[in-house]
Amino acid sequence: MPLSGPALSAFETACELVERILAAADGLSSDQLDAAPWDDSSTIFVLATHAISATEWNLVEVLAEQQVDRSRQAEFDSRAAAFDDPQMLLAERWAGAKAAIESALAGLSDDAWDGLHYHMFMDKHLSGHALVVRALAHTAEHVGHAEMTRQWLDAQSDRQ
Repeated sequence: MPLSGPALSAFETACELVERILAAADGLSSDQLDAAPWDDSSTIFVLATHAISATEWNLVEVLAEQQVDRSRQAEFDSRAAAFDDPQMLLAERWAGAKAAIESALAGLSDDAWDGLHYHMFMDKHLSGHALVVRALAHTAEHVGHAEMTRQWLDAQSDRQ
């Protein structure tokens, strides 16, 4: 079943946001993907890994009530240098998450959009519509962080 209505809007917006983070990662070395402008800041690799996983988890597990294998801590502990081709890893991870999100959204009933869903990290129940807004707003915050980190990395390269 093709996506329509709120499912289509949610899917298109999720794709746009995650793909902006992936664009910020494009062409960077492992060292650059693992660099952060300050000590307690997330790297672009961490932001991409987390955004992909969080978006999938919110839309597939919380909204569509389909199990997602996720370790939030592992997302923040991830390092590009641990992989031979971190760019390919991110692209493959996004392709899998994107397919799972599209499938989950295509199967949602009107009750899923209007009904309440428990979000354990917020410790509250949200309607499906409110959950999607919150999930996409969360991803959008990471877009800004990733794009600013990319600007910082580009400025570092320009100085050398």
